Amino acid sequence: MITDVHTHFWIPDHQASPWTDDLTRVARKHAQGAIDEVTRDGYRAQVEPAERTIVFGLQAQASGIMVPNDAVAGFVRDIGGQTVGFLSVDPTRHDAVEEIERAHFDLGLAGIKLGPIYQGTSPLHPLYLRVFSAAERLGLPVMIHQGAIFTAAGRLPDANPLLLDDVATAFPELKIIIAHMGHPWIYETVTVMRRHRHIFADTSAIPNRPTVLANALCAAKEYGVLAKVLFGSDSPMVGTANAIDTLQRVATHTQKFGLTSITDEELHDLLHRPSFDLLGITAPALEPL
Repeated sequence: MITDVHTHFWIPDHQASPWTDDLTRVARKHAQGAIDEVTRDGYRAQVEPAERTIVFGLQAQASGIMVPNDAVAGFVRDIGGQTVGFLSVDPTRHDAVEEIERAHFDLGLAGIKLGPIYQGTSPLHPLYLRVFSAAERLGLPVMIHQGAIFTAAGRLPDANPLLLDDVATAFPELKIIIAHMGHPWIYETVTVMRRHRHIFADTSAIPNRPTVLANALCAAKEYGVLAKVLFGSDSPMVGTANAIDTLQRVATHTQKFGLTSITDEELHDLLHRPSFDLLGITAPALEPL
């Protein structure tokens, strides 16, 4: 079973400047349609052949994107199947913890999507730490964009994955997924993954950078954390099928030319990782035909 842990939902009404100004900088060679609007039918086409997916919006006032959690929950209901939704909060809002509890208990959203640099702050800011504390208390995994971005929001030093060493030390039971392998800081990412048992990473977006992807996978293997790398696409920017195709080509390349090779078996395990189980997520029951 293929699980895609990194897919997005938004529509144009959720987006404003500077997000809309800078979206043209996003690579689209692996997209399978429009990247500024996600529809039910478009999403289903984008994520094939994944059988389970995680979908989320983003709330980042500093970057001009605010996707309501109610809209994400509604989209999950429309998609059906074994898609689960993650909520998002901008930690600078005064009621961030209350919104986490509402979106989880009332809307059924099963995790949290965060992006400190998109939100113009640091993951070590006290306002952020209260969000991590709530996530740990509620048993919600956190998908965190801790790496470079396409907008001008925030400070790059605040996006270094090494900062998550302090977070994981303070909240040892919190499950964290570092999006996009934390690129360009892939070695920092695998270092904190090895140090903390509840830190994972996903392969999303970096099919657009196959050299980075190859180096990230090889580094993960050398550091002994390849089993904690989860498959993600970054739909709609990268379609799931295109992400799988690039992973296969990159693995083949490492077998032919790399000092460290990603074997066919290791690639199969990555694509079929039981990500829901690793993150403590209960999959929705499939309705009988």
